[in-house]
Amino acid sequence: MLITHDSDRCYVRRHAGGKGENLYRLSKAGFPVPRWVVLGEEWFRRFRVDAGLHAQIAELTKRGDLTAVRELIVNASLPQAIEEEIRRAWREVAAPAIAVRSSAVGEDAAGRSFAGQLSSYLYVTSVDDTVQAVKNVWASAYSDRAVSYRAQSGLADEPVDVAVILQAMVDAEKSGVLFTCDPLGGDADRITINAVYGLGEGLVSGLLDADTVVLDKTSGAKIRSEIAVKHTHLVRCRGGSGLEEQTIAAELREVSCLSDAELAQLAALGRKVERFYRFPQDIEWAIQDGDLMLLQARPVTSAVRAYEGLLYIWDNSNIVESYGGITLPLTFTFARHVYHQVYVQFCEVLGVPQHEIRNMDHFLRNMLGSFYGRVYYNILNWYRLTSILPGFKHNRAFMETMMGTPHQLADEIADRIKPPGFQESFSSKVRRFWSGLKFAYYHFTIQRVVDRFLAYFHAQYEPARRVDYDQLPADEIYACYLELENQLLRRWQAPIFNDYLCMVHFGLFKHLTARWLGHLGGSLQNDLLCGEGNLESAEPTRAILRMAALAEAEPDLKALLLQVPADDALEALRQSPFTAFLAAVEQYIDHYGFRCMNEMKLEQRDLHQDPAFLFTCLKNYLRSGVADLETHSRREREIRKAAERKVNQELKGWRKLVYRWSLKHARRAVRNRENTRFCRTRIYGVVRAMFYGIGRDYVLRRIIDRPEDIFYLTLQELQGSLEGHLTSQDLRGVVHQRQQEYAAYREIEPAPRFITRGPPYWMNYHFSADGKPVEDSTGVLGDGAGLKGAGCCPGVVEGVAKVILSPDDDLDLNGEILCTLRTDPGWIPLYPSISGLVVERGGLLSHSAIVAREMGLPTVVGVKGLTKTIR
Repeated sequence: MLITHDSDRCYVRRHAGGKGENLYRLSKAGFPVPRWVVLGEEWFRRFRVDAGLHAQIAELTKRGDLTAVRELIVNASLPQAIEEEIRRAWREVAAPAIAVRSSAVGEDAAGRSFAGQLSSYLYVTSVDDTVQAVKNVWASAYSDRAVSYRAQSGLADEPVDVAVILQAMVDAEKSGVLFTCDPLGGDADRITINAVYGLGEGLVSGLLDADTVVLDKTSGAKIRSEIAVKHTHLVRCRGGSGLEEQTIAAELREVSCLSDAELAQLAALGRKVERFYRFPQDIEWAIQDGDLMLLQARPVTSAVRAYEGLLYIWDNSNIVESYGGITLPLTFTFARHVYHQVYVQFCEVLGVPQHEIRNMDHFLRNMLGSFYGRVYYNILNWYRLTSILPGFKHNRAFMETMMGTPHQLADEIADRIKPPGFQESFSSKVRRFWSGLKFAYYHFTIQRVVDRFLAYFHAQYEPARRVDYDQLPADEIYACYLELENQLLRRWQAPIFNDYLCMVHFGLFKHLTARWLGHLGGSLQNDLLCGEGNLESAEPTRAILRMAALAEAEPDLKALLLQVPADDALEALRQSPFTAFLAAVEQYIDHYGFRCMNEMKLEQRDLHQDPAFLFTCLKNYLRSGVADLETHSRREREIRKAAERKVNQELKGWRKLVYRWSLKHARRAVRNRENTRFCRTRIYGVVRAMFYGIGRDYVLRRIIDRPEDIFYLTLQELQGSLEGHLTSQDLRGVVHQRQQEYAAYREIEPAPRFITRGPPYWMNYHFSADGKPVEDSTGVLGDGAGLKGAGCCPGVVEGVAKVILSPDDDLDLNGEILCTLRTDPGWIPLYPSISGLVVERGGLLSHSAIVAREMGLPTVVGVKGLTKTIR
């Protein structure tokens, strides 16, 4: 049976080959395609069997004698039924001349074009020549290049199935190829047109030079035009069949062969074809008597960035502080689960109706993303969350400040991302008014709410942290985890609402400072927040300083701590006479053993598992002589008092009252934020112990090889392994596959901010180009430019820089200026042994900034290019 415009779609898919199916789809959609029929691939199979060639072809192919295979096919007599079908196809096309073209199964697929691998025959003018051309096309499937291509494409073991297209010949005056993208640069917002006089065979074969025109896909405006000097073109032979090269008239050689109107017509056709297929297309076209004809279309096989599709903006400006570098699957999926639970509670606290929370659940579940093992904020969903509150325009600017991102969302996008149910209806205005009242209530009661939360938290936390999870079986540990989640994770309203208050109050305070006191310098707002005191996240560092002071007073103890390697120091203390100091160390580990660098990563070993970091810090303090806690406190107070004097001198009357009110609430919100976040760090320490305990149990059960392997599973897979809903039970295999994947991730570095359209992992750019972030070309170092960032705590410091990027680096410090990509609260014990801190990533509300201000440590954050420049 012949395949025509009226054939069944399923039959076409099975038998027409890639190119034939595309012609079918295009003609059914109404595109200007020359008349065609397809001799399905089953006729080639039938020919091989009925002509008795199948076994001979298999044997000759096995021996590698492809020339003999081709001769066998070309010289074989066609069975009568097959010849009659070819003649019927000729009559069906009913054209003075036709093209006989291949259509291999899999041809013109997204990953395999088969371009130029099989033969085509143009200007075939008789039915007998058509019969022979069909056999020639079949034989070309066994050409050296076609067989090699199939082998390289992984198709060597598949049967050779070739359909044949018979199509009316277009006697083109102009022809060429159109890409609905830039196929070399991968830009999907462009259209690239190559054009020649005559038939396009001269272009696709490389015989002729072509004009190249690049257009903006949206507007059609010309971006670039390269006009080739065209001496010849390919036209139909004077004798009738085939092609010949003829000279072009002199006046046409150095001008564009396409008019502006033809370019516009081609661009419109390209956009329409791409919309039809939904992917960038490689289109062959021809113009005859002013009519534009579409000869074929296939997906562009090179990597191209998506042009259309659902927009996402990914940014790790702030979250890199908690989850810097590679973050393993269990940590990421646990964090994603926590964010979902917490922000559902946030909406409930604000009085958002349950049915609207359910409608928002999709974006509340997707506040985070993971790319190449790095954690990102799904920024548009954060804006959607902020949009449910009154004053969205101001709140989103405050959120950008809190996140430390230099980018602002365009108003047009901001207006479009509001979730359903939050548009400007009367009911939404009433709900936002009610949310505003709730905000006012929490504003006035937040300290009481936070204090109550802290008391409740410690009542639940203390018994949970004292359990030895290494001694429990996995199912009992999981029961403890579920209980902890129910007791704490589902009651996290106070910390999350205080975070929102902190965002608003710090944003307002920063705004007032810039407006009324901007002439005093950018560091004033940070100086005023310095020395607030009562930060729980700084208390572990103060405890180490007190231990260092004890060691400083005993020369033998100091000598022991300085001489013994940090890995062995705890055991050396146990075998020493310094029992009082050992007790202080053990008490510290009992209270703060959950602390470690990268402490939000559950896979990171803490002090319970490896106390070496504590002794590294003690060594640093003893070497640099910074055991005097009062020195740090005095510097903090001096900075703060100097800033307050400036405010008192500059502001009078109502402005002074408003500013001091704003300062008071900003200080309180920042302090509460740090203290409640320290609760998060504590609970992560308990969860870390639980997951390590399950890992050890799974090693004993021979489910995985090492306890650490548990972190290569997702939270859902871990739960499935304990609840019985795994879809793959080979967890060891899953771990091994992910270990290989994440090892490759360590060798690459995605950009800190990028956008995606459609499926986020494919046809999108995730990396910096030419040293510039994908979505940010500002702030890149130029010749002679200085490194710049946001000042957090003032001071002029000169000294040796020491770059530390991970806990595995050399952590010995003695007054250097610490330069790093990012920090988290677990880095704070390093601060007393350095003279200054410079951080590539982070904002004014990052832990680096807040605790550095608290300790009076000269600090600059957000320094682009830092770790690529400083060695």
